[in-house]
Amino acid sequence: METAMSNFLRAKLICSVLPALCLIAVVSAVVACEVPVFRYALERWNPDQYRLLVIADGPLDNNHLMALKRLEGTPESPAAAAIKIHDVSKSKDAFVQKLWKTHGNGARPVMVALYPERSSVDPEQVAFTSDLSDTSIEHLVSSPARQEIVRRMSEGHSAVWILVESGDAEKDQAALKTLQEQIEKDAEWLKLPSPEEMEIKPELLGSTKIRLQIQFSVVSVRRDDPKEQFLIDCLLNSESDLRGFDEPMAFPIFGRGRVLYAVVGQGISADTIREASSFIVGPCSCQVKEQNPGFDLLLSCDWDDLVGDTFISEPIPEGDSEPRLLTVPAGRAKP
Repeated sequence: METAMSNFLRAKLICSVLPALCLIAVVSAVVACEVPVFRYALERWNPDQYRLLVIADGPLDNNHLMALKRLEGTPESPAAAAIKIHDVSKSKDAFVQKLWKTHGNGARPVMVALYPERSSVDPEQVAFTSDLSDTSIEHLVSSPARQEIVRRMSEGHSAVWILVESGDAEKDQAALKTLQEQIEKDAEWLKLPSPEEMEIKPELLGSTKIRLQIQFSVVSVRRDDPKEQFLIDCLLNSESDLRGFDEPMAFPIFGRGRVLYAVVGQGISADTIREASSFIVGPCSCQVKEQNPGFDLLLSCDWDDLVGDTFISEPIPEGDSEPRLLTVPAGRAKP
């Protein structure tokens, strides 16, 4: 069941092609914070775990168990999925039985990835399904596009836009051109707050592991790329009707892999891109992650090591629960 917040956001995003401001009353532990949203998210918002259900008609064999070991955390590739194994022949869980009936593949075990529970996506929404194999585990753990997102975030990009191509070369090229031209303009006119405005010492900026800067970029992915199937499915399944559009789609990603929303077809315009950029670079008026729109990608990255231990932002103080308005930019639009 969708939360009231996600229902409100969806209604606003679907009804408008032009930029709009959604003023959402939230209760959050906040203080005045001039640190940009993308930087606060990079330093303070730990990624939420995906839930991976492994469903089989009987116990898993050793090969399948060995394949699952790839999801165990290591310093290089920390676990980002909570794994539960279900023997459907013994399970009385109605949800597991339903998943097996819908996605089961005979005697072969299946993996069903569910979105993190603390996101604006229905917690029972399936993000990805596949047979359990070494190859499917490999594609789930990482992919070229997701590695590129991590690389660019480590270089200080404010946001990386994923452009999911439609397959229509003319439409895809037009969407890419619009994206690239507008993010270049946004990087020029948007300004970072001064150290005084962020209430930090100027020398602190020189001691951070990742430079604070305004920079945007685009990564294009084909909708039929097998190596990117987990990423594509997570993006397209995040809203109930995205798969119904035969159009290019753009998803702004910031922080530690936070996907803000989808922008579709004609909605990939200068106005909507500028609104997203303004939100991402704007002051972090709502520091509580769960009260912001979007969901996290599953990225193989030790974020704490990547970011280091010198922060620009301050943690949320405990005990403050004053109401605050969160300004959210308009996103997707029907073509």
